[in-house]
This record gives sequence, C-alpha cells and structure tokens, in this order.
Amino acid sequence: MIYWMVLVNYVAWYVFVFIAVTWMIVLFSNRGRFAEKSVNMPKTLPGVSVLIPAYNEGDSIRKTVNSVLAMDYPKNRLEVIVIDDASGDETGRIAHELEAEGRIKVIVNPKNRGKAYSLNRALKVAKYDIIACIDADSTVEPDILRKMIPPLLENGKVASVTPALKVLKPENLLEKIQHAEYILNIFLRKSLSVIDSIHVTPGVFSIYRKSVLEEIGGFDEKNLTEDMEIALSIQNAGYRIENRLDAISYTICPSKLRNLFDQRIRWYRGALQNTVKYRHMIFRKRYGNLGMFLLPFNFISILAVIIIFTIILWNFADNLLRGIWQMTLIDWNFMVLIDGFILDPKAMIFNMLTTSFVLMALGTVIGGYILLKSFRVSDERFSLNKLGYFTYLFIYPFFMMFFWMTAMVFELLRIRRKW
Repeated sequence: MIYWMVLVNYVAWYVFVFIAVTWMIVLFSNRGRFAEKSVNMPKTLPGVSVLIPAYNEGDSIRKTVNSVLAMDYPKNRLEVIVIDDASGDETGRIAHELEAEGRIKVIVNPKNRGKAYSLNRALKVAKYDIIACIDADSTVEPDILRKMIPPLLENGKVASVTPALKVLKPENLLEKIQHAEYILNIFLRKSLSVIDSIHVTPGVFSIYRKSVLEEIGGFDEKNLTEDMEIALSIQNAGYRIENRLDAISYTICPSKLRNLFDQRIRWYRGALQNTVKYRHMIFRKRYGNLGMFLLPFNFISILAVIIIFTIILWNFADNLLRGIWQMTLIDWNFMVLIDGFILDPKAMIFNMLTTSFVLMALGTVIGGYILLKSFRVSDERFSLNKLGYFTYLFIYPFFMMFFWMTAMVFELLRIRRKW
C-alpha cells in the first residue's frame, strides 16, 4: 500500500477511537444523569394529541392504536388521530372501524403524500399543544407519557422529548443484530442529551410542543428523514431536546437484508441531505456541542467509514490480483505455494504494531465496552443476545460501511430519492 493510503487509514481509525473515548468521558463525567429520577406530574394533566401516520399498515395499525389507548393517561386528555396515507390494504377499513367505536379520529389523504405531509395535515386539526408522533407499526409502555411530559412542563425551552427505542421481540439473527444496535443508540441518545446535542427525534413516540412545530413550519415534506430534520430545525430555532431512558417504545425492524438495505440507504442519504441543509450550524458556537462537535464529527466519521471501506476493497482487490498473477507464474501448482509459505512471528508482530491494527483493536475494545454498558443502562440482559452483540461488534460494521458508501454514491450521482 502506498504511504498516503497508510496515513489516511491511520487518521480514519483515529477518528473512531477519538469519538469512542469521547462517549466514555461523557459517561464517566455524568454517571448520575444516566439514572432517571422519579417524576412528579401536576394534578391537572395537559392534553396530548397522538398522531399515527399509516401507509399499508393493516397488519399492525390496530395493535398500535390499542397500545396508545392503553397508556396510563386520562382518556379525556388524550386525542388519537390516524392519518391513512392512501393505503392500498386494510389500513383504512380498520382505522374507520376504530373511529366508529369512538376511539380515534381518522384523516384520509386522497393520494399517497408521505409521512411528513400526513403529520403536518394532522397538526392543523390537533387540539392539544403537546403532540406525540408514533409510527403505525410500533407500541409503547403504558407509563411512557407520564415519564416524558415533565421535561416539557419544567423548562419552556425544551421543545421535544425522545424515548428509549427498542426492537420488539427480535427473532432471527438480523433482528438480534439490530436489537444490539438500538440498545447502543439508547445510550448514545442519552449521552447526546447530556451534552445538549440530540440530532434525531425518533418517529416512535417522540413528543413535541405544537407551538414550536408551528413556529418552525412543521415537518419538511421533501426530506428523507423527517425525524432528523425536525430535530435540527428545533435546535436551529434555539430550543432544546431532552431524553428519558425509562420511557420505553418498541418498533419492528427489518427481518430481511434487502429491507434493511433500503431502510439504511434512506436513513443515510437523509443524514447527508440534512448535513447539507444545516451546514450553517457546523462550527458555530451558538449551537453549542451540536455545532462544535456532533455535526462536524458526524460528517468526518462518515468520510472515515468510506475511506476505511475503500482501503479494505483496495487491499482485497490488490491481493487477489497479485495472488492470481503469482499462481500463473507457478502454473497453478498449489504445492509450490504451500512449500514456500513460511510464517515469521516477529514480522507478523511488527506489521501489526506498525499498521492501524492497534487503533482498530483499541476502537473495538472501547466500542465493545460501550455496547455492554448500553445493555446495562437500558436494563437489558446481555446474556439474552450474546450472538447479536458479537455479530454487531465484529461483522455488522462492514455492512454499515457498505451502506454508507452506497448512500454517498447515490447522492453524488443524484439518483432519485425515495422514501
């Protein structure tokens, strides 16, 4: 490998180690904030409008609505609105059945317009100032609202509160890998809350002030990841976002690799899209840690991922072609190759110490510790998902590299964005 590639590889791995160490410092410096305190609700609870955008969710919409209605919250202070985004399955019929029972309100879009449009349309008719948004394939714990509302009531500058999002009943290996990933994200989102830098409000039951959503113009209907865009828009307007570790919501994750690929390409292209849209926040002190640390290092880490993946592909292709060329010189006589294959332990140790192996190993150890800590913070049993833990730690990063590389290529080639 030529020298500049070695240097770039060092820098890329250093970025990952630096970010991992940063999260450890945040954890050790703010241990008390990772243990949620009990909250006191006011005697008169505020009204909440729950918005459920749905497109072809006939298999899950009833379960989602029942989960919302089963929350430990006064029914006379709860409004549930389902927005049927021109579904082609049973979603509309089921929603209207629930409406006929007097349990919810239904809005029907004449044609498919997307999640952001559906949310904006429901915002116009929602009667309460606290808005909760939940995807139509998700469920929540009964006490979620009681735990999430206090931060909004205690601080007028808090415009949104995010939950701890988990995967609902992971079964196959791919789902268990994502379960580990979501558990890590619970820890990271709380860490971001500690440094006031949450950049995504998940679609699975984040809550907002309606007045702030109206002030910033609602959800961006042309954005691939409206949950990231709205979070950045909220903080761009000078408001804060909080997180509650003990407010639990659940989502269904992709069970097949193709579906995961489509989801992640949309997520990662959306992240790139929003980085460009809110580039004015990068390295601006007025946005605090969000502008000075998270946004720039998010972009730098994306570049690092792409660089590392490119170098891995380069090395693989180079070694493959070199091996084929060498085999042609010996007329594909494998015995000659085996006889000449001698391992030199000293040379192996030297090569390991003089490449990015040390940084890669250090990053893996720190990442493994943070992931393990995430299980404890999230009150999840590591022993129940050991396979997902180790697969996520050692194998899944290569898939993530491929997803990021593909998303970047799609953006550069301006391939049509689709939700």
